[in-house]
Amino acid sequence: MSARQLGRFEVGELLGTGTVGTIFAGTDTKSGQQVAIKQLNLQAGKDPLIRARFKRETSVLERLQHPNIVSFYGGGVDDATLYYAMERVDGGTVKMLLESGGALPWPVVVDLAIQLCSALQCAHNHGVVHRDLKPGNLFLTLDGQLKLGDFGIARDLTADDLTKNGFMVGTHAYMAPEQIRGESTVCGKADLYSMGCCLFEMLTNRKPFSGGNYTELFDQHLTAPPPSIREIVSDVPEELEVLIGSLLEKDPDQRPFNARAVQAAMLRIAESRSGDPVEPATDEASAEKTKSARERLVQRIEQRHQVPLQPEVNVTGVLVVVGILIGLVAAAAIARG
Repeated sequence: MSARQLGRFEVGELLGTGTVGTIFAGTDTKSGQQVAIKQLNLQAGKDPLIRARFKRETSVLERLQHPNIVSFYGGGVDDATLYYAMERVDGGTVKMLLESGGALPWPVVVDLAIQLCSALQCAHNHGVVHRDLKPGNLFLTLDGQLKLGDFGIARDLTADDLTKNGFMVGTHAYMAPEQIRGESTVCGKADLYSMGCCLFEMLTNRKPFSGGNYTELFDQHLTAPPPSIREIVSDVPEELEVLIGSLLEKDPDQRPFNARAVQAAMLRIAESRSGDPVEPATDEASAEKTKSARERLVQRIEQRHQVPLQPEVNVTGVLVVVGILIGLVAAAAIARG
């Protein structure tokens, strides 16, 4: 029996499913490239707005070709099924690293931030605001390269906005104040705020704001200052804490100008600290400190993959689709709103 195909892509095993879409492993029959295929479910595809959002996500990914963004390999409509094929990323997500091993060392966080800034600057240069930046959407290759994924609720500033004015879009724990207020002028600085939330969590393994309910959480995003990172993790450089604090400013105009400016500041922190004196590696702990940030990140990724999995969980070549499927569910909720 021949394998099912969508366009030039051979459909393989099921990786995950949600209310709106399904993710399959796949193969590009022309190049042999292993891919992940995102397919819009037929029932969800009957909703014009959900269908429009899926097409928007496809067009956004197609033009955002960047080493730190999940690659787009092709897509279209096959027998009334909307689909697209994307890069498979096998190292898990930052969320998974935090869940399996706790907070990340600050040099690793700076390395990830530099990569994320590169991805965001590319997106913003193309008029795309991600709007759903969170650790679950930060994918990792096995060699520690960050890949920003799930543009399912991204705003394309070059096209008509598909979100109604006054309607909240995003993940509550990482939403910028202007997103919570449902402002129609949300721009790339909202992503910078969400990045600040992500970096805070990477360093501390806790979110900057965590109210007991949505009302409390939103109020904290809107009015409360974030906790001190250095009171939680004492070895974090003061200049890094200050930079993250600037990302978490309530007023977008008080945040850094753009992702490139944040990246430049992160590079200065990395360079200024690289000259710090290092004690001889006399034991395992000090040897760990002498490792480069990327080596330490790769080690954490490898350690996570060594954790035994439940027998029923199949992760062979998996893209790690949980974050993507959550995005699909969110898109459905937005459409219903």
